Amino acid sequence: MARFYPEFFPTFEHEPTTDKFAIQRVSDGVGEGVVALVDFEPGEIVFRFTGIFSAEITQFTLQVNDHLHLHDPFFMGKILHSCDPNCTVDMETRTFTAIRPIKAGDFVTMDYAQTEARLFRSFECSCGAANCRGYITGYAELIQEAS
Repeated sequence: MARFYPEFFPTFEHEPTTDKFAIQRVSDGVGEGVVALVDFEPGEIVFRFTGIFSAEITQFTLQVNDHLHLHDPFFMGKILHSCDPNCTVDMETRTFTAIRPIKAGDFVTMDYAQTEARLFRSFECSCGAANCRGYITGYAELIQEAS
């Protein structure tokens, strides 16, 4: 099984590997996404991730706190958004956990507003979920819209 992360990152428990995941092109407007090659049940750790800490937000970061982001263009940064995601993210443990069944062939998804106050780039959503918000922003914008 091959790694997605470069060799300068030490190996770690629940690291994503090519026997469990593939990176697949979605479309020109969307880019790439992560596809599960095995099934995951709710509550199961799907993968842990790593990256490079930075004060800068990029397309491939998740927010750790108000001033720190984790940049991972190798794997986690390719997880697609869904308004009805199949995973939740714990930034303290850097873990994606299944919140509903994920079958082999499914894209692994998260709700970007779970971790991001503001997105690198907001976008029109086409996830198709019944609860689709239509336009995806970070949670700070969601709070402003609700006010």
